[in-house]
Amino acid sequence: MRLGDRIRRLEESGRLDPPPLGGGNTAGRWSALAELARHDVSEARIAEAHVDALQILAEADRARPAGCLYGVWASDHPRWRVTATAGADGDLVLHGSKAFCTGTGIVDRALVTITVDDDSTGHEVSGRSRNEGTHGEPDDGPGDGPHLLVDVSLSALTAERIDTSGWANTALADTATAVVDLTGLVVARSEVVGGHRWYLDRHGFWDGAIGPAACWAGAALGLVDHARLHPPNDPHGRAHLGAMSAVAWSLTAALDQAGREIDADTARFASIGESTDRSAGRRATAARARALTVRHLVDAGCAEIQDRFARALGPRPLVADAGVIERDHALSLYRRQCHAERDLEALGELLTAPRHRPEAIE
Repeated sequence: MRLGDRIRRLEESGRLDPPPLGGGNTAGRWSALAELARHDVSEARIAEAHVDALQILAEADRARPAGCLYGVWASDHPRWRVTATAGADGDLVLHGSKAFCTGTGIVDRALVTITVDDDSTGHEVSGRSRNEGTHGEPDDGPGDGPHLLVDVSLSALTAERIDTSGWANTALADTATAVVDLTGLVVARSEVVGGHRWYLDRHGFWDGAIGPAACWAGAALGLVDHARLHPPNDPHGRAHLGAMSAVAWSLTAALDQAGREIDADTARFASIGESTDRSAGRRATAARARALTVRHLVDAGCAEIQDRFARALGPRPLVADAGVIERDHALSLYRRQCHAERDLEALGELLTAPRHRPEAIE
């Protein structure tokens, strides 16, 4: 069965509707994503973007279209950029291409970041959002100019607009990540989800950044499952198996703790109210520090599991078992959504700059 058909089945079964961020069971959200990746890494990659999109729509108080699969196309590249100009009746006409668009030919709609011209669109894009200056921008996020988040129907996206030639790796190739030409697509005024920097500065941005880490963890748990089903029979191999099991426990514990903290912070912030700018800034800083911490821990733990898996079981499963090969390669590639030392530098800056210290919310 093709990946798109499998994702449709997951959506119809309700498995793509995990607990919401900050709703009291965020740990269950991470567990649900991890279980998807434990079963199939490609499915989890598409699913994670879909559930992230639904969370974003909920934060914007927008209803989700029934039966639609979503992607989040928010990466920017110096060569590929999408801009907008004013069309009839305040609509936006898109120009340019977007890179790293996952799920082409699978998802029905995508939340897309676009760069706009204040004077050309008539949309209010110049106001500061509440976390301006405290909410760090990812390396692959929108550039310095004003930008909006828009909800784009992909029904007019023909094959000629989709270029997958830049994805030479077989890992995650079935997720159909491409450069997509959006030139000429029209976005109605009602489909503008958020104004300038809303996507980056909304309170769920950094909390949601833990979602991919949950998928990395689940992919690694699948390797541990294989090792348990085919245990090594020598002392060193059993030691590696024990270590992998311990690391797997730590990954789950980190995600559970992060979920509890997100729920607690959400509840405290709701009791304070959004008018307290200082508390809002502290919440954003704490969320960013937590996300960077969890992503580092999970990335490092997955790397250790992959290393110990090979040392415990030798080369045979990595050359003869197609499922193991696919999972190992997909995990290595998926983990590179973590920006490694650059993220650690950002975390260190947060912890040492007085105005950014993640103190308790007052």
